[in-house]
Amino acid sequence: MKAKYILILIAIISTSCSKSVLSDMEITDPHLLKVKVKIEQNVHDEREVQVFIRDRNNRPIDLLAGKVIVNEYMVPFDRAEVNAAGARGYIYQPCMDEQIFKITIYWNSYDSHTFILSPQNGWPGFRYPDCSCNYNDPDYIYDSYSLKPAPFYDHEIDIVYNIINW
Repeated sequence: MKAKYILILIAIISTSCSKSVLSDMEITDPHLLKVKVKIEQNVHDEREVQVFIRDRNNRPIDLLAGKVIVNEYMVPFDRAEVNAAGARGYIYQPCMDEQIFKITIYWNSYDSHTFILSPQNGWPGFRYPDCSCNYNDPDYIYDSYSLKPAPFYDHEIDIVYNIINW
């Protein structure tokens, strides 16, 4: 009896941490996908563009026949490291001088949506340190907005940035 409860508990835990069932099929309807792009920078000046694709239950989706391209680079489905507690998504680590991000999401092998994050649509760009100081209590710039229209869930792409204000 005790073993039965342990097996049920293991099944519940593994299910809650697993990828979405949509990861195992070719997606034809982009409205099934929630898309959020987080741009993160920490006190060590580490930076990431994190593209999170989720189902309606917020489970991560590893696109079976799709891919995510940021600035002409196909990014891997991986765990985020900068300010993200290991959330799974498509993670891009920009070069030091990159400020504009062209992102293309292929939800299958032939359908895609491209958008650009730049100062013209709300992304202010990374800040650069003006000294080699070591900040103990940094000041962050945090904001969020939506890009509309988009072919995804709620016809939008959520954009969130959390960057150091040196």
